[in-house]
Amino acid sequence: MPFEKYSPPSKGRKPIAKPPKASVLKGGQISLNSSAYEEYLKGAKYVELYYDAAATKMGLKPKKYSVRAGVPLRSIGKNKSIYRVNAKPLFEQYGIKVDKKISVTPKWNKSEGLLEIAL
Repeated sequence: MPFEKYSPPSKGRKPIAKPPKASVLKGGQISLNSSAYEEYLKGAKYVELYYDAAATKMGLKPKKYSVRAGVPLRSIGKNKSIYRVNAKPLFEQYGIKVDKKISVTPKWNKSEGLLEIAL
C-alpha cells in the first residue's frame, strides 16, 4: 500500500453552502442571499425590474453597468453577504401589497435572462 501524506485540517471554518434564497420585504425591498447572487447575478451592479401581473412574479435582469431603467444592487450585512434592491416604485406602480416578509427560492428564466421571484 502506498504512503499517503497527512494534512491537518485547516484552522478556519469551512463556509456552509446555503441554497439560493430571495425575500420580498414589507417596505418594498428585495433581498438576495450571497448564494443567489453568486449563482444568478454574479458581477451585476444594477438590475432591471420586471413584473408579470398574471403570474404574480417579479423579475430581476442583471446589468454590470448603469442603464436608464437600472436600479442599484447594494451589498449589505455582515461580510456584505446580502444583496438588496429598492423596488418600492415598482410596488407602488403595480399596486403590489406585501403585508409580511415573503421568502422564496428564486428561479432563473433562461429564455428571458432574468431571475424570477414568485409573490
